[in-house]
Amino acid sequence: MTDGAAPAAARHGNLALGATFAALLGLTTLELIVVGLGMERAARITTLAGLLMAKVGLVLFFLMRARQNRRGARLLLTAIAFGAGVAVVLMLESAYRVAIT
Repeated sequence: MTDGAAPAAARHGNLALGATFAALLGLTTLELIVVGLGMERAARITTLAGLLMAKVGLVLFFLMRARQNRRGARLLLTAIAFGAGVAVVLMLESAYRVAIT
């Protein structure tokens, strides 16, 4: 009974893996398109940051199996949030220094 279920589960896993890589490829293509567009700098940065967050979410939930390992996922998301917070503070500080000069 379980012999028939194992290949079906493997096919489902392979399909999810392939779809994840295809989505990552699509998001990377969108990043390259956004860079070439004649957008305002702030809009381009915001769009690229949003695409990056989507890619991180895909990698976390589908490739790193964050749903099965909630503690590790929580720690990883905390580290990412801390890094993003530090980056925002540094960018604001440099913008403030440029405005003063």
